Amino acid sequence: MVRRKVDYILVGQGIAGTWLAHELIKRGKSIVVINHETENTSSNKAAGLYNPITGRKMVKTWLSEELFLNLEDNYEELEKLVSAKFLHKMPIYRPFNTVEEKNDWEAKLGNPGYSNFVAETKSHSMGFQNISDDLGGILLKRTGYVDLRTLVISFREYLLDKGQYLSEMFDYKALEFVSDKIAYKDIEADKVLFCEGPNLENPFWNDLPFKLVRGELIDIECDLPTNCIVNRGVFIIPKNGHHTVGSTYDHGHLSFEPQPEGIANIKQRLGKLFTGSYRIKSEHAGIRPATFDRKPFVGLHPKKETLGIFNGFGTKGVSLTPYFATQFVDFLEGKTKIDTEADVQRVY
Repeated sequence: MVRRKVDYILVGQGIAGTWLAHELIKRGKSIVVINHETENTSSNKAAGLYNPITGRKMVKTWLSEELFLNLEDNYEELEKLVSAKFLHKMPIYRPFNTVEEKNDWEAKLGNPGYSNFVAETKSHSMGFQNISDDLGGILLKRTGYVDLRTLVISFREYLLDKGQYLSEMFDYKALEFVSDKIAYKDIEADKVLFCEGPNLENPFWNDLPFKLVRGELIDIECDLPTNCIVNRGVFIIPKNGHHTVGSTYDHGHLSFEPQPEGIANIKQRLGKLFTGSYRIKSEHAGIRPATFDRKPFVGLHPKKETLGIFNGFGTKGVSLTPYFATQFVDFLEGKTKIDTEADVQRVY
């Protein structure tokens, strides 16, 4: 059999596969992306939020400077490449819950590391109708959301135009290990890189300690600002004439169908932040490819160096994948090591 030769086969084309493919193509590598097209992917269902200040204690996220200072530039570069609009820059307003929280945050302002991400501190209400923020809050910058569905579809069309995309279910049994190469059906490659998201069926990586999480979102119609995300207990993102509200975190019932208890939980938390009336337009659920330590799995297989993984980005895929795609390709080219907290070898 005469096989087509490429440098890399990528399996999966969600946000992880998209960014890794983009980075490899930028470096002049020949690739083929093999992807099973289905509605039930984490990228299709995710809100796409990116935010450098997270959690109940409002602290900088892991690698905040490395991830966020160039994040929007990276997405704008990708928008130009595929002639699509999917980056939506938007400030996030975080109302204070308590006076103690307000005081704690004012103490943080003396830390120069926060100035990159804080646009303004409000000591009084922003005046948004029906939003509970009597104590004021912080207005964050370098924030917004990415329309992941548009990103994935537009990049898929780009790959199709280049003849670098196959729509099919990947057959693990069809892999052949040939000397220092690897073959899949009629394609031969240096390596196969798996970017599959929440898939525990891969026989080469099914021993990894993923900790998948179901999350619900609801789309609502309501009277709220259309140029600012509000985030306390839940996030409320203005999107194309409606608002997306979320999210839940459930390690139990791993389903792509919204669960009544999940929707009830969102409504209960939304009621603490937004006191107005609203109408639910739609409900969604997705499964996030989270891991045991909330860090991604990036690197090569401990026994089969022709196999790699780029997965496990959880709730922060929008911010993590561009940075680690660059780092992973640098590693594959022998230029650097993978961050020890993200390197899949930490598991082994």
